[in-house]
Amino acid sequence: MRVKALFKNRLFLIGFSIIGTFLFISLFYWAFFGDDIPRLDYFLEDENGKLLRPPYSGSIYPPLGTDEFGRNIFIVMIVGFKYTLLAALIITFLRVVPSVFFGLAIHYIFGRFERPIKSLADSINYFPTTLLAYLLLFYMSFAGIYMEDPAVPGFWGRVAVFIVILSLIFIPANSVLIANEVKKIDNMEFIEVSRTLGADTARIILQHIRPFLVPQLYIIFIREFIQTLLLMSHLGVLGIFIGGSIVRENLFYREVLTSRSDEWTGLIGLWWQYLWTTYPWISVIPIVAFTVLILSAKCMLEGTKEVYSAETATVQVAEKQQVIIDPAIPPFQLLSTAKKRQITKS
Repeated sequence: MRVKALFKNRLFLIGFSIIGTFLFISLFYWAFFGDDIPRLDYFLEDENGKLLRPPYSGSIYPPLGTDEFGRNIFIVMIVGFKYTLLAALIITFLRVVPSVFFGLAIHYIFGRFERPIKSLADSINYFPTTLLAYLLLFYMSFAGIYMEDPAVPGFWGRVAVFIVILSLIFIPANSVLIANEVKKIDNMEFIEVSRTLGADTARIILQHIRPFLVPQLYIIFIREFIQTLLLMSHLGVLGIFIGGSIVRENLFYREVLTSRSDEWTGLIGLWWQYLWTTYPWISVIPIVAFTVLILSAKCMLEGTKEVYSAETATVQVAEKQQVIIDPAIPPFQLLSTAKKRQITKS
């Protein structure tokens, strides 16, 4: 799949532009302002000079108001976005890339045990992944808050454990998924002809499997990215934050557990309780922002599927026009030839 074709697709471009704009603003604020979050340490007054009770809504303190700690919610959202996006991308990368090698190994090396391996991996899917991640991360997330435990790592250690666990629990299912895709491609006629002509496994993977598998990996990566964001939001509601929790005192003189990095999923979990209070905007803002992020990723996914479907249709046209003279050459390598013939005929 050509990258230029993706950026010519309207849906993909819309989703990519929204996410890219958010990331640029977040990195710009980090580079020039050091992620400093302004805190309102005084009370605002109405037109009659009467003191207003914090936290303040967006109409009183634009653009988005303040949170329970007196912080500017708009700046908090800007600061936390890069941590949300980068954590999700790293987790998705670790979920997909190792699965490619495990999937190829399942099909070509452990072919005799392919069925029991797939059955074992499928059985893991019956256990709720959110609950599994919660049980694995519970002690590390809450240990060391009120008492020190030398066995629990520091901030970056907790970030690494969070990322590794959310990656490992999905690798078995993704490996089976990729093994199934490889099996479908490996059963194609031109690959059987290439094997008959003397091509070894390495050449078949690099020259014939790869052109078909890479476009599928684009789709799998974006889909796994969306699932990672959803899992992170579920864990945020349950109080599992990236890097663990820290105790802060809010404006109501109450100690609460908050996210160290202010990433969006942690903000959803932190402010979820305000949805049923007189301060609903505090919880609505991260929910709406997170929904926009999910929808943007969904636009990129649908755009990628459209480009892949269009290129697949071109391959089918090429096969009907007998563009593929050498059956050992994969059809995706002849897309340009097929398009040239279509342009010439028109």
